[in-house]
Amino acid sequence: IGATLRSAALRDPENLQVTRADLHQQVKVGTSANLIIFAVDASGSMAAQRRMEALKGAVLNLLTDAYQQRDEVAVIAFRGQEAQMLLAPTRSVDLAEQSLRSLPTGGRTPLPDALVMVIGILDDAKAAGNTKPPLLVLMTDGKANVSLVDVGDPWQEALELAEMLADRRVPALVIDTETGYTRLGRAAMLADRLGAECLTLEELSADNLTLTVRARLAGA
Repeated sequence: IGATLRSAALRDPENLQVTRADLHQQVKVGTSANLIIFAVDASGSMAAQRRMEALKGAVLNLLTDAYQQRDEVAVIAFRGQEAQMLLAPTRSVDLAEQSLRSLPTGGRTPLPDALVMVIGILDDAKAAGNTKPPLLVLMTDGKANVSLVDVGDPWQEALELAEMLADRRVPALVIDTETGYTRLGRAAMLADRLGAECLTLEELSADNLTLTVRARLAGA
């Protein structure tokens, strides 16, 4: 009522008459949820178990306040011959705990398949009317060795898929899990194609991974 009367008064202060053009109503506008997609390299390496612990802690920390922040979290693990959806987008802490209780590790690195699965989640989110671009957190050393096709080059496939994600302007964060004296730096190259920042796994805990993700969401 107040906004309607103000509109009429501003239109003609000397002759207050309410017309159809002056009518106002209250409209509740909700804030759409953030979707955080964790894509985690679970292939065999000395850092695999550490990656899994950092991931599990971060996901559970993020979900703890999901009811206030309205965030959803999805988890993709890739190992062996293909990627696996460990956790479909959810705000349920209980479901996350059940899905993340035993995270598999070991095997080869099907990175291209994981990026294809990420694109699928993005398409589903868009179809559901989610207007906010999801945040992708990719934890990998970039050493892809399983291609999408029999004669394909898995590393080139990964770079091409990263460029596709960049074209969609998907905010991303790459966490380089490469260890050892000799390093190829492929995670950094992947981050460059994604247009993303690349951080190292060193000194990474569940708490500071959570803070880093929150900061990226605020920036996005």
